[in-house]
Amino acid sequence: MSKPVRTVAILGRRAGMSFAEFDRYWLEVHAPLAAKLPGVVRYVQRHVASPGTEFGVDGFAFIDYESEAAMDAAWASAEGQAALADVPNFLGRHEVVVIEDHVIVPGPEDR
Repeated sequence: MSKPVRTVAILGRRAGMSFAEFDRYWLEVHAPLAAKLPGVVRYVQRHVASPGTEFGVDGFAFIDYESEAAMDAAWASAEGQAALADVPNFLGRHEVVVIEDHVIVPGPEDR
C-alpha cells in the first residue's frame, strides 16, 4: 500500500526582486502552474509576514501527493516541467524536503 507524502519547500525570492513582486508573482503566476500538477492532493502557500529577515526566506510551499510515485509522476509530467521552468523567474533560494509521516506531540492540555 502506498503512503501519502508531502514536500516542504523553503523559498527565497530571486536577487533584485522586491518582496511585493515575489509575493504577487508566486500567488498569481506560479500558483496556477503548480495547481495543475497531477496527483496532488493539496497545495498550500505560506507567505512570510515580515520579509527582509537575515534568513533569506520569503515563503514556504507545502504540497501533498497521493504517493511517492504520484509525486515523481507529477514532476515528470508536462505540467510539472512547466512549473519547474518557471522557478528562475521568481526564486533564488529553493530547498525541498520530502516528509512521509508526521508525529503530533501532545501538549500539556492533552496529557
